[in-house]
Amino acid sequence: MPIPNDPNLIYFRKRIRILNALGPYLRENNCQPTSFYFDCFSICIDANIEPEEREFHGWWLEMELVNETFEYHYQFGVYNKAGDWVEKPIPKQYQHDVTKTLNQFYEKLSICLTEQLKFNLKPSSVLAKTLVLSAA
Repeated sequence: MPIPNDPNLIYFRKRIRILNALGPYLRENNCQPTSFYFDCFSICIDANIEPEEREFHGWWLEMELVNETFEYHYQFGVYNKAGDWVEKPIPKQYQHDVTKTLNQFYEKLSICLTEQLKFNLKPSSVLAKTLVLSAA
């Protein structure tokens, strides 16, 4: 078996280990050596039904390594019974809480990337200017 010489492959496991320490956000199965996927089930829509049938309001964030900088974009929506994210507006009464979880995560992610992994973080060009996050 050849020895990998791509630095992204070599450091992938290290990045996964460090990003996992941020909390339950990283979805390792959806990650590649230069792209990472995070999500958060912020608000349970109906806690009175069976756990495997529950749906959640929340967000998902994807970031990709482009020229030594991670570019991110995110979306809000519903995590449905089928296990898929569907882009949907968050009901007004939950917007504050869902946005708060995203902002808290972004702050941790920003610190982790810049201080531990030595990468910059910036919004992707596909992200609307009104949705750009900044570290607190």
